[in-house]
Formats: sequence, C-alpha cells, structure tokens
Amino acid sequence: MDQQTIEIPCEFKRLFDDDWREAAIYGGRYSLKSHTVARYLLIRARQKKTRIGCFREFQNSIAESSYQLLVDLIRQYNLNDFEPTQNSIINKINGSDFLFKGLWNNEQSIKSIEGIDVAWVEEAQTVSEKSLEVLTPTVRKDGSQLIYTYNRLLEEDPIHKRLVMEGRPNTLVINVNYDIALKYGWMPDVVRLEMEDDKEKRPALYKHKWLGEPYNQERKIYKDWNFIDEIPHEARLERYGLDFGYSNDPTAIVAIYKYNGGFIFDEICYQKGLSNKQIADILNNQERKSLCIADSAEPKSIDEIMMYGISILPSKKGQGSVLQGIQYVQDQRISVTKRSINIIKEYKNFLWKVDKDGKIINEPEHSYKHSMDAISYGLNDLRPNDEDNGSLPDDTQMFNEGFY
Repeated sequence: MDQQTIEIPCEFKRLFDDDWREAAIYGGRYSLKSHTVARYLLIRARQKKTRIGCFREFQNSIAESSYQLLVDLIRQYNLNDFEPTQNSIINKINGSDFLFKGLWNNEQSIKSIEGIDVAWVEEAQTVSEKSLEVLTPTVRKDGSQLIYTYNRLLEEDPIHKRLVMEGRPNTLVINVNYDIALKYGWMPDVVRLEMEDDKEKRPALYKHKWLGEPYNQERKIYKDWNFIDEIPHEARLERYGLDFGYSNDPTAIVAIYKYNGGFIFDEICYQKGLSNKQIADILNNQERKSLCIADSAEPKSIDEIMMYGISILPSKKGQGSVLQGIQYVQDQRISVTKRSINIIKEYKNFLWKVDKDGKIINEPEHSYKHSMDAISYGLNDLRPNDEDNGSLPDDTQMFNEGFY
C-alpha cells in the first residue's frame, strides 16, 4: 500500500519554524494537540536523523506513553521506514529514534540521556517544577527544542505559569480547542454529541473539558503533602488499605505507616486484572505484616482473601464516612514515598465535584480515587470515632487483641 501524506492543520504550522526553543500547546479535549505533535515528530524523524524523547511525569510502562499513538499513525500512513521495537521506535533509513521515559523520581536516568533533538512532554499540566529543572538542561544540544502539550488543570500549573503567564524567551504558544477538529471534519459524531451535551447540561465541566479552562485551586482536596525517598526505619506499619478493581479499574493496595506524629503512605500495588488469590499473594509477600482494611462492598472477595491466610476486615461505612475520612487526612501531616507514582498522581488530581454552575460541592470526583479510597479504608479504624469516643470498631479491637 502506498504511503499517504501526513496532514498538519495550519494552526500548528509554526512548529516547523526554527526560531523557538520551547512550545506550549494547550487546550481542551479533541483539540488535536497530541495527534498533531505526533504527526509533526514523524515528519521530522523522516527528514533527517533526529533523536526524540517522549516524556510524561508519571509513566510506569511504555503502555502509558505516546508509543501506541505513534505506532497507530505509522500504520495509518503506511510509513514502512519506521520499525517499532519493544521500547522504542527507529527509522530504518536514517537512524532517527524515539525513546519513552517517565520524569517523576527518575532524575539520574533523565540526566544520562544524550543527544536529544526534540523533547515532547505529554500531559504537561502534571509536571512538577523539579522535573522541569531536570529535563530542560538535559535537552541541551544546539538547536534542540521542547514541546509541552496539556489541558490546564489548576491556575498554578507550573508549566503554564512558566511558559505562558510569566513568559520565557523564544517560546511558541499555541492555544487550540475542539473547533479545529470540527473545522477539518475530524470530530466523530459521537464525540460532537458528547460535547454538545456537556455544553448544555454541565457548563462548568464543558469549560474545563472542552475549552481547556483551569479548575479553581480550591477544588484540590489534599494539599501540601511531602515526598520522601524511603520509609524511615523508626516508622511503624499500622495498616494496609485495599480498594478492589479488576478489568476497568486497578486494585490499589497502600501501606500506611505512623511516623513522627503523621502518616506515611507507600504504594504496594496498583494493577488491573488481579484475582483474589493474586491479591493475597501480594500481601503475603510483604516483609512487614499488618491488618488489611478493604472495601466493604466486596464481602465475598474479603472472605476469599481471608481463606488464603490474610488478616483482613471490611471498612466501616456509614452516612458521611467519605467526608469524615477526607477531613481526617486533611488534618494530618502526610508524606508519600517517591516510588508511589500512582498515589502521587491521584493526589495531584483528586478534586471536589462542582455542580452545573461551577459551585464546589462536598463530594470527590470519581476519577483518580483508587489509591485515595485505599488510604481512606486503611485509616478507617485509626481515626477517632465520635460515636464511641475514639474506641476502635469491634472487629478491629478483636484483631489487635489476638482473636484473628
């Protein structure tokens, strides 16, 4: 099959200029940001030997990177000069290559990368100041460039503040939204209908999701958590918290330590498709043992895991328990191990819901809450209970006294 011409919307043509060092490309959903930058990078990689680094703040595996998008475009346009490998993409004719890395807690690996011509950072609204300080000087080759694509999350997103609000020399700024996809006929009807439904019924969501407007900073549920390299030797393991998942959602297991008057959270598991036996194996393989508190909505799973020798109990739920759990965490001094990538990602994206008029309501968004729920369950019996003046729930008291 013949190769096809790679299409680039005219709104992005300035990417081909060489007078910019950094590019901020931001806007709402279906604004063609990622698809167009991927196309642009494939064109550049075919013109001459180019080393392209594709980055995200949080990336556990190549499946969470832009790898699949690039591979899909290579197949769509029949670009047979590219060869996808297990962890990279190589141009067989001129030697151009794409590499894929996560930025968070990966400082030495990023600093060791040599010869990057173009760095592309996806979902750049989540990138921390520290990651920017590591990446920017790493991309130091003469004529090298950095591209950031993102939909603003909060007013103070570091990348938007740095490149757009404060401004930096030789910065290209492109603000795009879904009207580009409509203009070129690239928006499927099902997506257009979703957009129109949001616009009519959920104007606050529409403004963020489709127009790329940032959320109010007050929507962020947790603030000022600390990130630590390792768990101090003196820290005491108190509980494991478990939120069940399977095909669509990950199972999240969090170890909760008490230390110096606060809590430390450490990610044990964040994975889809786990059976109850596999969950039990993960808990059994932990060097330190403790009671596990799990989502009470899964009694059969809890019973099965208990049969594999795990000390596990259901969380106590009642009216207002979700808000009580959140308020308790808000009042604590919290630290998270830097290796706990998914806890940190959820922490940064854990927001209060808003009503159709944009007013904040006391209910958390359902996305980005698997680790947050596991933490809430694990702390369930550690927080004071107004009804019994701080005593532990009966089952947990029995566990602590050796009945389980």
